[in-house]
Amino acid sequence: MTRKLALIARDAEDLEVISTILQDAVVPVAEMTFVAAENRFVLVASRFSRESGEEAPKGVFERVSCAVRFDRVSAVKRQNLDPARLSGVLSLLAIRREAGYIDLVFSGGGTIRLIADEIACRIDDLDLRWPTRLKPDHPES
Repeated sequence: MTRKLALIARDAEDLEVISTILQDAVVPVAEMTFVAAENRFVLVASRFSRESGEEAPKGVFERVSCAVRFDRVSAVKRQNLDPARLSGVLSLLAIRREAGYIDLVFSGGGTIRLIADEIACRIDDLDLRWPTRLKPDHPES
């Protein structure tokens, strides 16, 4: 049985690990919020579980719901997110760190920019895994 994942990122290397874990996570827009009074941005995602590895039967993969929290965020900006899609779901491709901000990069070119001078991120699995036959695919470019 696979245990629940819980990780903390305090530097760029840690954040890169979390970005890899969250690649291809499905994020309902309604499950993302900025709590300005707490300088916190939170989201709930359905992440593709890559850590199951050889345990899963051939052709059966897993997803799991997880909470992702970014602390010490002073502001949030959205780029290239279609207002008509804001009631839907987004697919997270990567989390990137630059001086002064963290970008959540979604398929289709949308980005949520978290204004933050330092990295303070936490990811926690919320529940049991469930099977899926759909595996994310990234064609070579």
